[in-house]
Amino acid sequence: MNGLSVTSISGILWLSVTFSPCLAAQTWQQHEKHEGFELFSETLVDSQEIVRELSDVRRELDGLLQLGHGNQNVEVVIFSSNNSYRNYLSAQLPEAVRRRAVFYKSGQTFQIYTFRHAELAVDLRHEYTHALLHQTLPFVPLWIDEGLAEFMEERPEQRAKSSRQSSMKWRCRTGWKPSLKQLEQIPSASAMTQDHYRDSWAWISFLASESAATRTLLRTYLQAISAGEAPGSFSEWVQSRDPEVINRVGSYFRRIRISLR
Repeated sequence: MNGLSVTSISGILWLSVTFSPCLAAQTWQQHEKHEGFELFSETLVDSQEIVRELSDVRRELDGLLQLGHGNQNVEVVIFSSNNSYRNYLSAQLPEAVRRRAVFYKSGQTFQIYTFRHAELAVDLRHEYTHALLHQTLPFVPLWIDEGLAEFMEERPEQRAKSSRQSSMKWRCRTGWKPSLKQLEQIPSASAMTQDHYRDSWAWISFLASESAATRTLLRTYLQAISAGEAPGSFSEWVQSRDPEVINRVGSYFRRIRISLR
């Protein structure tokens, strides 16, 4: 995709504005290069913790999707406060200043903008997932892009006791299930609602967690896109491979056991 991706837990926008921030013009308290990303911070942060979080995301996505690595560096920019963050973005990107984090992509430029706050690790994991996907895929279906970013927000050990799991189990108890075809029909990122984010997460969680077969379905679909193919919608593509997958998502969440520890 071309343009600007503005993402956060609360939404994603694709904008046509031209935005060319110059990091060299800013004074940074911390500037470090690490494998897969370059850190610019307006305040001192625990860079080793950030390295661990982003390395874990990269490693898990590698195992799940097996798409290889892009050669582009991701610039991670952390401001000292929400005010500083908003002041920096307001001139070039007023649509994004109310969001906690921004993923910017234009050509070979990949940047993440955020500020120091309690959920910094969550936001970095989310936005870095977007960056890795867009490094290796010519396009990413919207529900997969957001579903994977939402899924990767939580560390693997947190997912079994996630409130999202219990909420989806409760919703599916009467036979309801998240509609994949509805997700595939979302016309644009700006049209995504909180329900769409929830259901995108649910579908990715199901495909990544139910079985080796569902993981293979997700992986081979994205590998087809990576190879330059046009596999069509996932719901149509999966129909000829495992038509029961569409019906199993609800029962998967109904069966799930929620960890209280």
